[in-house]
Order: sequence, then structure tokens, then C-alpha cells
Amino acid sequence: MSEEMRNMYVVVETWTPKPAFFAADEKARNDLFTGIQEAMKQLAEIGFVTLGWGRVEPAAHSASYEWFAIWQAPSREVADAFLSGVESSGWYTYFEQTNVVGELRPAEAVIAEHLALEAEVK
Repeated sequence: MSEEMRNMYVVVETWTPKPAFFAADEKARNDLFTGIQEAMKQLAEIGFVTLGWGRVEPAAHSASYEWFAIWQAPSREVADAFLSGVESSGWYTYFEQTNVVGELRPAEAVIAEHLALEAEVK
């Protein structure tokens, strides 16, 4: 893993519009996305990078959500601040969403952790 990727976090959002999104008028939708675009500019100033947005394409074991975005954060604190901002934006009123946050690490380290897992005794 390259040195610049160490201590780097990713945030993966997956979402599907709720009925409230379809019921919202054009102004409400435009206001929501205008606010998101402004927040993206502010986040870029503190090192939060938009890697891309897209529509989920059918694949084996694909997520049940329709859309996704992938972000890169310089720390867990910045990733958490981003997710707090998403919540305060009203986004979750309009979209059913699941988030994944984690630090990028070498595959070998994660594989070793899996191999060290012990079965839970119930």
C-alpha cells in the first residue's frame, strides 16, 4: 500500500429514493442538491475528496440500493463530520441509505485478521 494511502478513510454511501423524494416539488429537490454541492466544495477544502457517484449496476450479490457515492477522508474525524452533515442536510428524509466507513489498509493485514477470527460460541 502506498504511503499516501495510509491513515486514509473511505466512506461509501448507498441509497434509494424514498416516496418523500418523489413527492417533493422541484424547488425542494433543487435546494437539497444545491446544498450538497456547496457542502462538497467546503469539504474539499479540508481534504475530503469526492471519488465519484454512480448508479448501481446489476451484479452477483449486488447491493439492493440504486445509487452510490465513494468519498476519501484524511481521518475518521473528517469522515464522521461528513456523515453528521449528511444527516443535518435532510438527506435521510428523502433517501433510504446505508453507509460504510473504514480505514484503507493492506489486503494482507485484513486477511490475517480474518484468519485469526474465532467462531462465536452461542
